[in-house]
Amino acid sequence: MFKLIFFIIIIGIIYYFFKKNSLTSTSNDLIMCDKCKTFYPKNEIKQINGKNICKECNANS
Repeated sequence: MFKLIFFIIIIGIIYYFFKKNSLTSTSNDLIMCDKCKTFYPKNEIKQINGKNICKECNANS
């Protein structure tokens, strides 16, 4: 009985860490810049006139 409870606890801990990692990885979605066609994290992209533009292309235009 102790082995079964221990096994369930270990499986729960492993599941918790995988679930936690999967939630943090979705926040780093990559979006393609419509000008230079390079992928950037979502927080480095601005939407200008309906197009996704990276900070570098925005500064150079």
